[in-house]
Amino acid sequence: MSELGDRLKESREKSGLSLKKVYEITGITDSRLSKMERGQIDYTPDDLKKLANLYNIHLIPLYELAGYLSEEDIKEYQFVFQGVSSLDGEEMQYIQAQIDFLNRKRKVDEI
Repeated sequence: MSELGDRLKESREKSGLSLKKVYEITGITDSRLSKMERGQIDYTPDDLKKLANLYNIHLIPLYELAGYLSEEDIKEYQFVFQGVSSLDGEEMQYIQAQIDFLNRKRKVDEI
């Protein structure tokens, strides 16, 4: 098995879902999912997104394990988003407004 396959199987079992039930919800056949969990076939980004949503797990670590993203790809964002999960919607909107302001200011300064 692969590390990603192990994670997917563990998440499915933790969610109390059978291969057939996952197929009914996501459209990923039980045969395909079984092969994915055993590391016998590649994972598509769409498959991983469906499974992450269904299992209520984070997508980015799955993409990293599948090789779609490297640590270098997301390094820039890790610092920026550190602690973001503790913010509510209003706080996130406020921070986004500040980012937008700084980006607009930078564009004006470059002119």
